[in-house]
Amino acid sequence: MELSIDTSTSFSSIALSNKGKVIEELTWDAKRNHSVELSPAIWSIMDQAKLKPSNLKSVFIAKGPGGFSSLRVGMSFAKAMSLTLRIPLVSIGTLDIEINPYVPDKMPVFAMIKASAKSVYSINNLDGGNSVKVMNVDEIINKTTSQTIFCGEAMSVIGTELVSKLGNLAIVKEYNPPTRKASILAALAYEKFMEFGGEDIDKLEPVYISGAQYESATRQMKSKVKNQ
Repeated sequence: MELSIDTSTSFSSIALSNKGKVIEELTWDAKRNHSVELSPAIWSIMDQAKLKPSNLKSVFIAKGPGGFSSLRVGMSFAKAMSLTLRIPLVSIGTLDIEINPYVPDKMPVFAMIKASAKSVYSINNLDGGNSVKVMNVDEIINKTTSQTIFCGEAMSVIGTELVSKLGNLAIVKEYNPPTRKASILAALAYEKFMEFGGEDIDKLEPVYISGAQYESATRQMKSKVKNQ
C-alpha cells in the first residue's frame, strides 16, 4: 500500500493506493489550514480503508512548485512517515500531475498554477526536459501561435483572459479547481518507484521558489550580463 500527499496549493489531495491504483482518495480546499487538516484527513481515509501505518510500503509526495507553507507541511509529513516507518519516499512535480491527463497530445499542452499576482508556473509537453518556467499572461499569449491546450489550477485565474485574447487558439480545460488528483500522483510515483526506487530523503526539498524570487533573480542576471 502507498500513501500519496499533495499540498502544493490551497487544494490538498491525499490517496491510498495499491501498486499505484487508488482505493481511497480525498481532495479538499484547505486554504491556509494544511498544518491542522492534513494529519486528521490521512488518519480518516486510513480508517475508512481499515489500514494502519504499518500497512504502508511507500510514501508519494507532490514536490511543487507551489506555496511555501503548504508544500512544507506536506513534505515534512511525508518525510516523517518515511523515516518513522522506514519506507521509501518518491516525489513527483506538481505540474507533471496537472499535465498528465492531457498528454501525449499532438498539439501543445501547457499546465499552469499561480506563482504570483502577475505570473504562473508553467510546463509544456513540447519541452523535452519538461522544465518549469515562470511566465506572465502576455508572454503566454505571445508564445501561442497554434491551437493549444491550457490546463491546471491557474485556469481559474487566467483561463477567461486566454480565451478572450487567443480565441479559438486556446482550449481551456477545467476552469474551476481542484484540477489535480492524488490518483494521478499515485500512478506516476509508483511508475517512478518501480524504475528508480526511493529517493534520498536528506536531499529531497520542495520546489517553492516564488514568482517574486524568480523575477528578482532574473533582473540580477540581466544586470550582470549587461555589465559584462
